[in-house]
Amino acid sequence: MFLFVARATYAGSLWRDEADSVQSAQLPFGEMVHAVQYSSFPILFPLVVRVHTTLFGAGNVSLRCFGVAVGILLLAMTWLPIRRLTGNAPLLLPAMIALNANFLIAGMSLRGYGFGSLLVLLAFVCTVRLLLNPNLQTLVSVFVADLACVHCLFWNVPLILSMTIGAVGVLLIRRELRWVCLLTGVLIICGLSEIFYWWQFRSSLSGWEKIIQVPVSFALVWQYFLVAWGDISPTISIIWLAVIFVALVGALWRLVRVWRKRQERERDLLLFGILLVPLSIIASYALGMMIQRSPEQRFFLALTILVAATSDLIWANFPLWLRAARIGLVVLAVITVPFLLWNYIIQAESNAETIAKIAGQDAGPSDLIVVNPWTYGVSFNWYYRGAARWVSVPEIDDHRIHRYDLVLNKMETPSPLADVKREIVTTLKSGNRVWFAGQIKRPAPGETQFQLSPAPDPKFGWLGSAYREAWSQELGLFLWRRVREINSVDTRTEKAINARENMLLLELEGWKD
Repeated sequence: MFLFVARATYAGSLWRDEADSVQSAQLPFGEMVHAVQYSSFPILFPLVVRVHTTLFGAGNVSLRCFGVAVGILLLAMTWLPIRRLTGNAPLLLPAMIALNANFLIAGMSLRGYGFGSLLVLLAFVCTVRLLLNPNLQTLVSVFVADLACVHCLFWNVPLILSMTIGAVGVLLIRRELRWVCLLTGVLIICGLSEIFYWWQFRSSLSGWEKIIQVPVSFALVWQYFLVAWGDISPTISIIWLAVIFVALVGALWRLVRVWRKRQERERDLLLFGILLVPLSIIASYALGMMIQRSPEQRFFLALTILVAATSDLIWANFPLWLRAARIGLVVLAVITVPFLLWNYIIQAESNAETIAKIAGQDAGPSDLIVVNPWTYGVSFNWYYRGAARWVSVPEIDDHRIHRYDLVLNKMETPSPLADVKREIVTTLKSGNRVWFAGQIKRPAPGETQFQLSPAPDPKFGWLGSAYREAWSQELGLFLWRRVREINSVDTRTEKAINARENMLLLELEGWKD
C-alpha cells in the first residue's frame, strides 16, 4: 500500500498516452467509438474513465487515485476470493502486484493495463468457481467477466481464450459435455462482440496502421516478456520465471499422484493450471506477432498477473515444505525489492504540465508555440490554457488523441513542414516570439541531414518513427540557421522526469534575413 501511494504521489503530470485516455473519454460517444482504432483499449475502458472523471473530476490527484484504486482492488481480490479458492494465503500474486515495476508504473497509470488485469483476475476466479461448482449462476459470472475483459483490453483476448480452452480441457476429462458446449458458447459470443474492433483495425491496415508497424521477432517479444516480470533486474525476472517453472513441474508430478487416488478436485485445479500457463503465454506471443507493433512490457502485465494467480493456485496443492520455500522467497523479495524499485517510483511521467503552464503565462497572444514531435501535442493540449496559438510538428488538426491517420497524410506530402516554417517566419519577422516545446535535434558534426522522400520512402517505407526523426532534424537546422536568438527557459523541477517525455522549452526571437 505504501508503494501504491508513493507512486501516485510522485507520478505527477499525465504523459501523452494518459492524456489520450482522458481526452478520448471526454469525446462524444460516437467519436469515442471511432477513436478506439487509435488506442490499445476497447470501449469499456474509456467509459470507465468517463464515469470516474464525472464523479471525481479530471485533476491530476483524482486521476492518480484511479491507479491506486485499481491496485487496492487487485490486492482485495487476491486476499478474498482467490484465498477462498486455494484454501491458503496467496503469496506470488500479491508480490507480483505490489513489487513489480511494471504494475507500479504501467498498471497504476491512466491506461487500461491495470484495470484490464483486474478484470482478468476476476475472470480467472469465476472460471475456477465454474470448474469447482458448475451451475447457471457461475456460468453467468464467467460470461460477464469474460465480456468485460475483452472490451477493456485487447491483450486480454488471448488470455480469455486460454482460460476457456483450459477449462474445456478439464470438463472434457470429466465428460461434462453440456458445460463444454455452454462455455464454448460464452467464448463464441465474446469473440463475436469483438468483430467491430477487428473490422476497424482491418480497415486501418491499408491506411495509418502501417506507420507504427515494425518487424517483430521471437527474440524481441521474449525480451519484453522477460522485462515484464521485473524491469529493475534480469535476475528478478529469472527468479520469477523459475518459480513458475517449478510450479508447472511440481504440478505435473502432483497430478500423476492425485489422478491415481481419484482426488478429483485437486486433479482439476492442477490440470487447469498446467494448461493455462503455457497456453496464455503462447497465445499472447501469437497476438504480438500478428499485430506487428513494437512490443512493450506493459502489454504483458495482465499475462504476468494471470500466470502468478495460476501459480498460487498450483502451489496451494503442494506439500508444506515447498509452500514454506515460497514464503521465504516472498519475504526476501519484500525486504529487498522496494529499495531497488524506489528510483522508478519517484520518477514523474512527464513535465508537460510545467511546460504548458510556463508557455501559457509567458507567451503573448501574438506569439507562436511549436511542439515537437506531434505526439507531445496530446499531453500539451490537455494542459495548455494560454492565449497564444500553438502547432505541432507536423501541423495536424486534432491533438486530443493520437491521430496517426492525419500524420500519414503529412508523410505523403512533399513538404510536410512548410506550413509550420511559414508560421515561424511570419511570427518572428513581425517582432513576436516563438516558443519551442519538446525535442529539437541537429545532425551530429560531420553528418548530413536525415532526409526522407514522401512516404513510402525507398529505404524506410512507411515507418513513422523515421519520419519523426527526419522532421526533428529538418526543423532543428532551420531554426539554428535562421533564428537570431535562441534562449533556453528554465523548466527544472524537484522531481526526476521520465526520459520518455521530458520536454525542453526554448524562446526564439529575431530572424536572420
